[in-house]
Amino acid sequence: MTTVAGDATRLVRTAIEGGATLVIAVGGDGTFGEAVNGFPDAHGGMPESCAFAALAGGTGCDFVRSVERSSLDPVQRIAESDVRAIDLGKITYSSKTGDQESRLFINAAGFGLSGEVCRAVNATPAANLLPGTLAYYIATISSVWRHRSSSIRLSIDNLPSFELDQSLTVVANGQYFGGGMHVAPNARLDSGAFEIMVLKTTPKLQLIGQLPLVYRGAHATHPNIAFFSGRRVVAEAVADEAERPPIDIDGESPGYLKAEFEILPGALLLRQ
Repeated sequence: MTTVAGDATRLVRTAIEGGATLVIAVGGDGTFGEAVNGFPDAHGGMPESCAFAALAGGTGCDFVRSVERSSLDPVQRIAESDVRAIDLGKITYSSKTGDQESRLFINAAGFGLSGEVCRAVNATPAANLLPGTLAYYIATISSVWRHRSSSIRLSIDNLPSFELDQSLTVVANGQYFGGGMHVAPNARLDSGAFEIMVLKTTPKLQLIGQLPLVYRGAHATHPNIAFFSGRRVVAEAVADEAERPPIDIDGESPGYLKAEFEILPGALLLRQ
């Protein structure tokens, strides 16, 4: 059982050092993200004989939505599944104290409105009593009214950087995000690249009206949505530091831009 932030990372590292060949995390995306950060050793090497699996038991469980579904009971599916390699993301960002920090993520990371939503969900004890999709939907609606869009500079792989006004940017390894939003329909956990979705600045009433499109994955052709693909993404705010957008990493929001996102192809063994 975990009791404070960082427990899952510590417990997983201890289990692997003790010879575990399978680690199953039970919780939400925050727990899954913490757990995979326990896989690297002190030198950043990943174990060759320990696999990971996830069981949904938290507020946001978007990673498990991205894993191939079957009619089997989840525990039975884990027991009978073959091991396969999937990608992880690595993000380096500015922490709340201003220090540069790095961590792995398994499902998605981003910045802007999503960081504000994560903070709203995690700061509301009652959110744990609601179904995950409803908790995130309520937090999204309330966050939209307080949200201020931001101008960012984005660099993807070796292409020239560009600036744009955005409300939300998601760097996706998995397809789902924000409690069931099908935000990146073309993302694949083993593709070796991120799918990057940018929601350009949009009037608030219009943004709320477009939310059902995102839950259905029907937003791809909307004029305010842009998609990119890449292995390395660097994002920074154009305005002064007081306006830096908050980031989110697997449902947690530990800091702000500037951030660098890097794909780690085949870094994690998954048994699910």
